Amino acid sequence: MDIHLNLSWQGGMQGSGHIEGEGLNTKISIPAVYGGAGTDSNPKELYVASTAACFISTLTAIAQNKKLPLKSLSVETTAHEDKDDFAISHIAHVVLTASATDDDKEKAKAHVATADKICAVGNLARKAGVQVSADADITIAD
Repeated sequence: MDIHLNLSWQGGMQGSGHIEGEGLNTKISIPAVYGGAGTDSNPKELYVASTAACFISTLTAIAQNKKLPLKSLSVETTAHEDKDDFAISHIAHVVLTASATDDDKEKAKAHVATADKICAVGNLARKAGVQVSADADITIAD
């Protein structure tokens, strides 16, 4: 897979930039805490978003391939930086169909763990010293 992006920037540190690629079109700015405008996405936010996108797409593929009775899936991702430590945490909110069994719930939990383990971007983050974790919130629809 090849990735090609075009980036532009105007206005110095208080300005903003733009990233465009196949399927990506977003504005960026330097965070206010670093003297920038802080009005648009910033590099760390995009980094965290890429780990979250990898995780949810990996989990979606696993759920479909394993025929999990999935009604809906969402992921809540947070990141925390403290001096030299950076941590990214995902919570997978998995809603199974009303016909799902307790066994399906256990399989869903296992699929969340597997998605975390095999997500390529999350593993790249780990290699860079980022703490990445994923927890499962599994429910059955009414």
